[in-house]
Amino acid sequence: MPIADLFLGALLPVLFEMLASHELLNFARRVGIDKLLKKWEKMLTSIDQVLVDAEDRQMTGDPGVKWWLEDLRNLTYDIEDFLDEFTINSMENKSKAEPDTSKVCALLPSCRFKLSPKALMLDHTMRSKIKKMDGRLQEIIARKDVLSLIENRGRRSAYHQLDKPIPSTNGTEPCFISREDEKREILKLLTREEDNRTCMELEVIAIVGMGGVGKTALAQQIYNHPHLTFDEKAWACVSDDFNVLSITKSILETIDHHLSCEGKTLNWLQDELKKNLSGKKYFVVLDDIWNKNYENWTILLKPFQSGAKGSKIIVTTRDLDVASMANARLITLKVLSLDDCMTLFASHALGVQNFAHHPDLEVLGRKIVEKCKGLPLAVKALAGLLRTKVSPHEWEAILNSKIWNLPEERINILPALKLSYLHLHCHLRRCFAYCAIFPKGYEIQRDEVIRWWIAEGLVKEKEGKDRWNAGLNYFNELVQPILAQGSLKSSGIKIIHL
Repeated sequence: MPIADLFLGALLPVLFEMLASHELLNFARRVGIDKLLKKWEKMLTSIDQVLVDAEDRQMTGDPGVKWWLEDLRNLTYDIEDFLDEFTINSMENKSKAEPDTSKVCALLPSCRFKLSPKALMLDHTMRSKIKKMDGRLQEIIARKDVLSLIENRGRRSAYHQLDKPIPSTNGTEPCFISREDEKREILKLLTREEDNRTCMELEVIAIVGMGGVGKTALAQQIYNHPHLTFDEKAWACVSDDFNVLSITKSILETIDHHLSCEGKTLNWLQDELKKNLSGKKYFVVLDDIWNKNYENWTILLKPFQSGAKGSKIIVTTRDLDVASMANARLITLKVLSLDDCMTLFASHALGVQNFAHHPDLEVLGRKIVEKCKGLPLAVKALAGLLRTKVSPHEWEAILNSKIWNLPEERINILPALKLSYLHLHCHLRRCFAYCAIFPKGYEIQRDEVIRWWIAEGLVKEKEGKDRWNAGLNYFNELVQPILAQGSLKSSGIKIIHL
């Protein structure tokens, strides 16, 4: 997904906030366009409901949807500018009516129309602008229907299933590089003598790291380790759809292959799972958890309380808050070293773990691997494109391409990145998307970018000091996952605190 299209998902909530403003609506009622703004709100809502599908179809190369999104993006910018101008005018009119209660308007930039409400609607330029904008919005709606875009209906992404790991735990990665220290630590936790922990205090181990860093691969190594002995084992792929019923069903079907779970209620499934785990030492992996709802987590764990001491649960997640919610023992995965990435790359591209038989490709391979920033998922994806290809020209072509422009069906790092973006809070999405204005390699000054966020209205606190502190919190929330995973330097990001 082109970075510019991130703004659509971030900008539409801003427009909804502006259109819901009581002050703006009161002024719109006085000038006679309140019904028009309400109509715009409904039309934008219908667009918002198909936006995910549109962005997904653009990823597959649909040109009609691509042009529709470009026109929509331009229109949303124009609507925001119009509403900003209209809001300023409403504030100035209020200031004139209450000169002693508001002096802030004197500091606002002068707008093009400083007219009375009546004169405003007689202004030909303004009426023409509104009419053109309304026509463009209706055209966007008509094209939306022609494109047969599908409504979101609560899902985050039409292709979010592609981001889920294949729910198979048979065998392990054919070339699993590094992670020996983390693997040893987890195995020690799984096999250690039990303390006074009760069954109500389930022991949870969280493997935490950024998307593509190898959390699932490590969990598979542990799950299939020959020296681990448990009465029952199960693996469930969770991803962003934390459905307690489907997760419970998946675990139960793994433990009891002959049990028919179709059409059963959650209560029935949990009762059966409780029976199957009662008095047994089990080992369960919950892969790729995003859910931070503690109530849902406790509901999911109810059947597990019947197990024996020594039972263990491993969760993999990109979010430290998930590990905190689960009261888990933390295992943090950092990015791989360049040498480890080179071994992984050679294994998947050439079928061997070094470049001994292809010395002419080693320099190109190293440059390609450097682009992957230590992420094994990116390394394997790029190596897969070059598998069995030994022409330096083909390797140069990959070297000179950009990983985020590669077709989605050939590489699955993009869905992982988009999923990370979708799980940001709305206010953080807008601030993150704003950073697209910085060129690659730009040294972002923290205080500078916070001031720009405030100037653009992306920080919602009203007062100066509170607004600055809120902006600082936004910045820290965006940077924290990178800092926590120890990959700031490897990601090429440099932050300056003034």
